[in-house]
Amino acid sequence: MEHILKSRYTISEKVSENPFSVTYRGVFIGTEKPVIIKIYKRGTLNSSLIRSMKHRVRELSLIDHHSNAKVHDGDYGWQGFYYVREHIDGLSIQDLLSRGEKIGVEKGVAIADQVLEVLAQAHARGIVHAALKPSNIFLDSQGLVKVADFVVEGEIKEAMPQKVLEVMENAKYTPPEEVAGQAATPAADIYALGLILYEMVMGKPSWAEAGLVGNIKKLSSQPVFSKEAFGSLPRFLAEIIIKATQPDPRLRFATADEFRESLERKTVISQPTGREELVTIFENIVTQYGSEDVDKESEELEDVGRLRLRWNKEKHRMWLLAVLIGSSVVLGIVYAFLFGR
Repeated sequence: MEHILKSRYTISEKVSENPFSVTYRGVFIGTEKPVIIKIYKRGTLNSSLIRSMKHRVRELSLIDHHSNAKVHDGDYGWQGFYYVREHIDGLSIQDLLSRGEKIGVEKGVAIADQVLEVLAQAHARGIVHAALKPSNIFLDSQGLVKVADFVVEGEIKEAMPQKVLEVMENAKYTPPEEVAGQAATPAADIYALGLILYEMVMGKPSWAEAGLVGNIKKLSSQPVFSKEAFGSLPRFLAEIIIKATQPDPRLRFATADEFRESLERKTVISQPTGREELVTIFENIVTQYGSEDVDKESEELEDVGRLRLRWNKEKHRMWLLAVLIGSSVVLGIVYAFLFGR
């Protein structure tokens, strides 16, 4: 039985369902253009969550990239909150992997590059995909990459029933920090794409498992891959995947752009840390104030160095003097004790 939604969409057959939402196929009324419609059940929502979901949908609709599955609409309707996205005529990466196809290094890297472009735009807007997996990365009928199904439910995903459901039934691509109860961050997307990239280029699943057992293993802080797991894969790509899938999110690529640049340069790129950043800031300040100030600064630093050197010499002298005085006092006491009678 078909339903009309917001006088704009016809809802047809159901694609999937979970305790929190139902996904349908549908079409734009008038144009018959196919869409995917996801409806969140009323019992899972409250007014503040609905407001945040509306905001998230608006933000997602502003991601303007050819590899992002366009979000057309989102609002509160007759069944609950819904959003409507572009329908993709093509196959998912999961479809290809399930057939036993090895996508290969060149194509796998190219797919990851396009996904990272989309993630970079999303992360810049404070949006985390939070559910990246091979089943929501597609190759459409023209061979273009499409990333779909960003999480819009926010607090639903963070609620305990949903967390338990994810750990028990799914979450193969969920990073250790999320399994431990932390909120998803851009580092979670980096981790998931690292696993997906491995599966694309190797043509086989990683040891990461879905379900309770697999997620408990993640909490052991053991790396997902050893260098031996990559066979004849180019060394640079093995190192990139290892970095992307580090158990500690602080050891992964700091941004999607950093991950992408590493793939392009065929070497692990890291952002400057602590000391390097301070040096860069100092150099910028020096450039701003000019060479005369640099000379003056250098002279002041030399003066500080000379003062420190003099102070060190003085310290040594004072220690020697203290030792001599102490020795003299001890000798005087001994002399008085022995010969003073």
